[in-house]
Amino acid sequence: MANAASRGRARPAPPPAGEGSVAAAAAGPARVASRALALLGTFDAQHSAQTLSAMARRAGLPVATAHRLAGELVAWGGLEKQRGLYRIGQRIWRLGLLAPAQQNIAEVAAPFMQDVLFVTQNVVNLFILDGDEVLLVERMSGTGAGTPFRRVGARLSLHGSAAGKIMLAFGPEELFAAAAARLDAHTPQTITDPQTLSAEVKRVRAQGYATTREEAGPDNYGIAVPVQLPNHQLA
Repeated sequence: MANAASRGRARPAPPPAGEGSVAAAAAGPARVASRALALLGTFDAQHSAQTLSAMARRAGLPVATAHRLAGELVAWGGLEKQRGLYRIGQRIWRLGLLAPAQQNIAEVAAPFMQDVLFVTQNVVNLFILDGDEVLLVERMSGTGAGTPFRRVGARLSLHGSAAGKIMLAFGPEELFAAAAARLDAHTPQTITDPQTLSAEVKRVRAQGYATTREEAGPDNYGIAVPVQLPNHQLA
C-alpha cells in the first residue's frame, strides 16, 4: 500500500463549502472597479477630453466594455459626455478638492503666490513632487500675464523644468538617479547628458533657484524657487 501511494498523485483537499463561490463573487466587483479606474486613469492634462475609442485604447479595454463602464460613470457623475467627447465630471472634481495637496498646500501657498503675481505680473505655478515628475497643483494668473503654458494637473519631467530642477537640488538624493535614467529631449535645449544635469543641479543648489529656457517647450521660460520647511526640507 505504501508503494502504491507513493506512485499516485495526491489530490488537493476540496475548499470548504461556499469558499469558492465567495472568492468568485469578490473577484467580479474587483475586476469591474479596476477597469473603471483604468478608464479614469486615461485622463490627464494632455487628454482632458477623449472619445470612447481613445479611452478604450489607452485603458487596454474592449470598446464594448469601455462603453458600459463609461455609461455607469456618467450616471454616477464621474464623467460627463458632450458632443461625443468624455470629460472628468464634477463629482470627481469635488472629491479632488479633498486631497491634501489641494486642500492644505495650495491654501497655505495662495497668499504668497498672490504676492509674487502682484510683483512679477506673470503666471505663478505651484508644483509638488509626484513620483519621478513634478505635478502642477495650483496656478495664479492675472489679466495681463499672458496665456499659461500648462494647466493644473499637468506633469513635467525633473530634468526639463525649473520646478523639477529644484526637486533634484533640494529633494531626496535618489531622485537624481531616476531623472538621469530618463533624459528625454523635449526640445533641442533640453538637458540630455547626465554630467551636464549634475552640473546644473549643483548650480541650482548654490544659487537657490532654477531656470529653464525653452527646455520644456518652445517659447517656454521659467524660474522656480524651493518652498522649504524650518528644517530645510521641501514642503
